[in-house]
This record gives sequence, C-alpha cells and structure tokens, in this order.
Amino acid sequence: MRKRQNSLVIAGFMLMIFIPTAAGIVSPKRSFSERENRALAGLPAPNLSAVMDGSFSKNYETYLADQFFLRDGWIGLKTAAERGIGKQEINDIYFAKDGYLIEKHTGSFQTELAKNNLQYLAEFMEAQRAVYGETHAKAMIVPNAVQILSDKLPAFAENTEEDTYLSAVADALPPDSLIDTESVLEEHAGEEIYYRTDHHWKTLAARYVYEAWAEEIGLKIVPVEEYEIRTLTEDFRGTIEAKVNCNVKSDSIESYVPKKEVPYTLTYNKTETRDSLYDLSYLEGRDKYGVFFGGNQPLIEIKSEAVSERKLVVIKDSYANCFLPFAVQDFSEIAIIDIRYFNESLKEYLAGREFTDLLVLYNASGFAEDAAVAKLTT
Repeated sequence: MRKRQNSLVIAGFMLMIFIPTAAGIVSPKRSFSERENRALAGLPAPNLSAVMDGSFSKNYETYLADQFFLRDGWIGLKTAAERGIGKQEINDIYFAKDGYLIEKHTGSFQTELAKNNLQYLAEFMEAQRAVYGETHAKAMIVPNAVQILSDKLPAFAENTEEDTYLSAVADALPPDSLIDTESVLEEHAGEEIYYRTDHHWKTLAARYVYEAWAEEIGLKIVPVEEYEIRTLTEDFRGTIEAKVNCNVKSDSIESYVPKKEVPYTLTYNKTETRDSLYDLSYLEGRDKYGVFFGGNQPLIEIKSEAVSERKLVVIKDSYANCFLPFAVQDFSEIAIIDIRYFNESLKEYLAGREFTDLLVLYNASGFAEDAAVAKLTT
C-alpha cells in the first residue's frame, strides 16, 4: 500500500514537471506581452562564442521564463503563495503602504552603462548650452517612486542606489543645467503623484515640475486654473502590477485640458498628421498610458498657435508623455524625439532647425538602463 502511495506521489510530481514543459514546447510562442507591455524573449541561436561565454545559457533561461506555459497565471499563483507567508517584496517589487506597488530597480544604477550615460549626458548638455544658452538648455532626470515615496516602503527596504545615482547626475552635469525635480516632488509626496500599479508619474506630478521648469527658464505659461482636469479612465493597471499579477486597486489617468485651447497640429515621423494629443483607443486595451500621444514615437513635430516665439525640442522617454501637453499651450513649435527609436543623426536634426529651448527628460531608472543615450553624442 505504501509503495503504491509513493508511486502516485512520484507520478504526480513528474506530471507537474512534464505537462507544463510539453505544453510550453507545443504552444504558440508570444513575441509581446500586452500585460507587461514589453517584448518577450525568443529562442536564442546557439553559437560557439555564446556557449563559451555563458550568454547562450543566460538567454535561454530568459526565453524559458518568458515563454513558460500559462505564464501570467503562474506569476499570480506565485505571488499569492509568497504573500500568504508574509513576503513584502516579490520580483523586485515592494508591496508598500496605501496599496502602492513600488519597483526597487535593483542594480540599474551600478552598471557600466549607467555610468557611461552620465558622461554622455554631461557632454551633450555642455555642447547644447553653447548653442541655446545656459537658461534655455536643461535636463530632468526624474526620481522614481522608490526615491520619493520612501515613507511608504516596508521597514526593511533598502533604497540607496537611486539616491547615490541622482547625486552623481547632479555632480556630472554643468552647473545649473539640471532641474531639481526631486525637491519639487518631495514637496508633494503626500499627494497622488505616482501611479500605484505603474512606473510612471501622474499628470499632477508632471504639472508641478512643469511649473518649476517654466519659472527657471523664464517661460510665461497658461495658469493651471485655466485647465479642466478630466479623468480618462479609472481602470488602469500598469507594468508593475503585471510583474506580480495580483488583485490591487486600479489607477486613474487624468488629463489637463485648457478651457481655451489653442489650435495645433501634430506630425508623426514626418508622414502622418493628427489633431489630438490623445489617442483614446488605448483606453480600450491594457496599455492605457499610451493614451498620451498614442505611446512612444521616434519623432513628433507640433505646430501650435500659442502666442509665443519660443520653440522647444525635447529628448525624452515616456515620462515626458504626460508632461508635454502643457507645453503645446506655451510654445509655437515643439519637436519630441525618443532616441530609443529615432534613427536619424540627432546632431544633424538639431542643426537644421531654429529651436530656442532644449530639454532632456527621463526617469532615473529609464535613463540609467537606456543604451540609446549614447546617441546624444552622435
């Protein structure tokens, strides 16, 4: 009898291993995860060099993890089990106070890439100050929630990497070229300035920083009282929630719409013309943050009837997407460049146009992790 029980346990264990493995082999492979809003790893091609240096095995492990059968469900099951035993940190995500999921960004700021990006940005800002003047060439490296909402973190949480890196950014850049977004956000840390389930800041935070930047560059702006705040959705679950797949309160996304909006047109990648800063179709899918400009684009050029002689070029990541609608009311022209996807020569593009102001806007971890920052010097 006991021998039979042991055999059943072994058989059950083997089935638990081999059925998901077999299902993973025969099931269709996904190239993109809508839940996580990222590309999934494909099967790496083996070659002698990759096998010898260990990169093949590392990439193969990533491939197996990304293509695991019913991956999203297993992530949720794992999270539920670990939360059941009291864990407050899962998959590099803190389960913080007030329902916040806050990403740690472990290791993001200590890589050679992160150090090199400091140098690239410093060289770029030095060169642009000579073109635009010290007042009109600025950079923002915006702290992530783990830095600003530290009072919400679990008691054991460590948070020194980003703080150290932000100090290094300030030391590396030319004097007065860095907007102190950290101080601005810390003043409003008690408000909802970051999403609970996503890595982005909210439009409210972007507005506070926009006002501080405008004051520093001497820009007259439309007062916030002349905007109407609209809730675009109350059912946003972002990329951080996707990493743990748990039952948490969804976020709302807000837009600030001027009560007297100036006419404008947008040209995407020099071909497609649009007449709205918002693509409401994104509210029907999971990637609802894409409602701003329809997500990240290589190049968006905006002509506005704002009463202003100032023309702005912005080099950015997705943190700028909820920031820039304010600028449409205050600049007559804006060029928005996401160098992750922009394949032209940045130097040649800038040289051919008469901008008055330049802004580099990234979130801290995104900047540290972005290999495309090297394009600033080409």
